[in-house]
Amino acid sequence: MIRAARRVRRLLGAAYVVPVPPHPDVFVHVGLSKTGTSYLQHVLWSNRQTLAADGLLVPGDGPLFRSLAVWDLTGRRPRGTDLPQVPGSWQLLVDAVAAWDGARVVLSEEGLALARPRQVRRAVSSLAPAPVHVVVTVRDLMSTIPATWQQELAKGATWTLADYLCAVRDPESGPVGAGVAFWLRQDVTRVLDRWESAVPRERIHLVTVPPPGSPAGLLLQRFAAAVGIDTAKLAEAAYASNASVGVVEAEVLRRLNLALRDRLNERQYTRVVARGVREALQQRADPQRITLPAEHVGWVHERAAAMVGELRSRSYHVCGDLDDLLAGPETAGGPPTIHEEAVAEATMHALRATVEQHAQLWWRTRNKEAATTTDEVSRLASSARAAGYRLRVSGLALANRNRLLRQAVARYLRVGRSG
Repeated sequence: MIRAARRVRRLLGAAYVVPVPPHPDVFVHVGLSKTGTSYLQHVLWSNRQTLAADGLLVPGDGPLFRSLAVWDLTGRRPRGTDLPQVPGSWQLLVDAVAAWDGARVVLSEEGLALARPRQVRRAVSSLAPAPVHVVVTVRDLMSTIPATWQQELAKGATWTLADYLCAVRDPESGPVGAGVAFWLRQDVTRVLDRWESAVPRERIHLVTVPPPGSPAGLLLQRFAAAVGIDTAKLAEAAYASNASVGVVEAEVLRRLNLALRDRLNERQYTRVVARGVREALQQRADPQRITLPAEHVGWVHERAAAMVGELRSRSYHVCGDLDDLLAGPETAGGPPTIHEEAVAEATMHALRATVEQHAQLWWRTRNKEAATTTDEVSRLASSARAAGYRLRVSGLALANRNRLLRQAVARYLRVGRSG
């Protein structure tokens, strides 16, 4: 509609004025990861029709659309696989924004936190002349570090929590995939520096994740305030929370990753382990919570305080309270205790759940067996024999719990031998 209006104006000349709708404000939510992004994306997608009626576009034909577009922009691909639909996906998003005649667009994808300065500038310039806003959700480091370690385990990592903490504290002392990767994703000032190379500071919005124990829905209210959404119009859609695993369950994942040794590509791993084994482990009751050991609390708090001080000095628009970034879990202790019996029990729980899931999937997708053609009398006789067999099997199972039936079965066996 916008392009058509401009074309008509050029054809008619300056003497004729054709109103041109203003370009929508594009709110680019770049994460950070482990800051409630999956929940916020679920709310946006579940309410996309309501939001569209209110002038806000959640672009794409499915939740995967945003990932494909960002992978195209940044050059990322799932490890060990190639998706032919990735090339050109960013341009599809740009076209969707250009065609929108509403007031706002929201793109939420935490992978944008890793965009390099050149990619940031390309993203912003490709959306021009639409004004781009950047929304960054931030969480306290006390909670983020253990949560990120769990996320890395769910992507195939094999580090212990102790090794991971040492690498995060001093990235030069540990594997690059641990400490360096953590700060590439979680150094909020570094992420903001990259986006400020293309977006003015007055269009950057920080949303702080509420501390533990805050009212439900407070994160959504803060995000909605940054983007301009009326939460009263949003329907609460069912959402499977990305629950944390406990100490023992995390150890099961870590050992499984050691055994797999990259035998699966990323999409296979996500489907079978992250969405199979881990989800089964998440359902175990009363997991031992993963917290920072007490000896790490001091330096983490110092890093958090320095980060908050820098953010205050930049005078961003903040939805929430920067002091929330100094909060964290109320408890900290020594290194987690892991008993082998508990690991074995959790492993069996995950194995049982995974087998059930695989069996159900196979049953739904199997080729249906074709029935043989036979006459009605033969079919009824066969069904009667099947019913008799099921009755005998049920009787044997019941005999395990009934002494009189067990004696009767024993007598039947003795009679059978003597005959």
